[in-house]
Amino acid sequence: MEPFINPVEYLELQRKKIEAERDKATKFPEHPERDVLLFLLEHAPLERWEHDALEVVREEAYYFAPQWQTKIMNEGWATYWHSRLMTERILDASEIIDYADHAAGVLATSGGTLNPYKLGVELFRYIEERWDRGQFGKEWEDCDDLDAKRSWNLRLGLGRKKIFEVRALYNDVTFIDEFLTPDFVHEHKLFAFTWSNRNERYEIESREFVR
Repeated sequence: MEPFINPVEYLELQRKKIEAERDKATKFPEHPERDVLLFLLEHAPLERWEHDALEVVREEAYYFAPQWQTKIMNEGWATYWHSRLMTERILDASEIIDYADHAAGVLATSGGTLNPYKLGVELFRYIEERWDRGQFGKEWEDCDDLDAKRSWNLRLGLGRKKIFEVRALYNDVTFIDEFLTPDFVHEHKLFAFTWSNRNERYEIESREFVR
């Protein structure tokens, strides 16, 4: 015996099938394109000069893309080495105060703002110190004794090697995701701030660490 088919449901299914086929036939491109500029270069009705100009824009965008992806790391790395060179190799004692005053202005930050120079250099210093002291690995992660962690120092001296490795292999997203720890956040007061109309200033809204 043939199964009973509701005529209304059958017609509705057919209608949806026809619409789906029509949408598939008219949709262009069939799948989303990540490279919008390349899509325009290949399919847009452009004049020759327009095509050439758009091609230049696309090439420039791809050239600078790695720098956009490492803005915090670039600024932090430059600040780290600038500080070491100036204080250890270049300046004499009479010039350190002036240098420190100018450097403080570059690294200044306040509630509600993010300074890429400050965040970058402090993260590199934090990584260097941790790897010098051996504050990484399973034994470190499994330790629940806060006093032991504060005094933890295996004197491994691996910090310089580690920051060069990080500089070569990470971008801003992975850099922050892996090394921005709750301890770092609390030490540098990277809390959530909001504007207080009552006190007319930015105030801490939350001290919670959110990954």
